[in-house]
Amino acid sequence: MDPRRIALNRRHSREMGELYRQFLNAHPTAEFGDIPMTAAEDAAWGAYSADLLARHQRERAALAEQLEAEQRGRAGAS
Repeated sequence: MDPRRIALNRRHSREMGELYRQFLNAHPTAEFGDIPMTAAEDAAWGAYSADLLARHQRERAALAEQLEAEQRGRAGAS
């Protein structure tokens, strides 16, 4: 796997983990760990994390596009 993709995945994991920590602090009644979230908690988490998730998706798509362009460039240079 490309090191840039690994670095991006790690950063995304850290950011989502931090956001989840903030969510749990803001929603102290939300369950975590082995106990699944209720439907309401899951919906609240989905709304809370939507902006970050969308940004992560855009960043992954941009990197994938860049890597594919580099691959095409190398294939065309051969």
